Amino acid sequence: MADALTAFLVGQLTQDGHAPITVLRVTQGRLPVPGSAQALGVAGGRLWLAHAGLFGQPTLADVPLAQVTGADVRTARRLTGTRRELSLWTGGNTLRFAVVDDDAAAQAFLAAVRQGQAGTTAG
Repeated sequence: MADALTAFLVGQLTQDGHAPITVLRVTQGRLPVPGSAQALGVAGGRLWLAHAGLFGQPTLADVPLAQVTGADVRTARRLTGTRRELSLWTGGNTLRFAVVDDDAAAQAFLAAVRQGQAGTTAG
């Protein structure tokens, strides 16, 4: 489902005139569970989230990158194995995701978020 969400996110952003800088496949929370697939993207100075809908189309949410006060990916050892965990801080909240993509994709995503926080994101 994460690949379908990625395609949905890229398609919606492109249709709306935004060139996605990067997209990252993640799952909700620290433990990947069925139905928790999501896709994050950076485009147009915003952080975008595509989430699978229970019925019908996926949903989109976004926040200006200026409101993202921090982003970090770390490798964590859990009882279920070793994985990468993404944390995003925005509006006084911490959002946590398990990263599905490889380390190169995670690092590209972090770089795009950080460049956008500095006001250098185009699109």
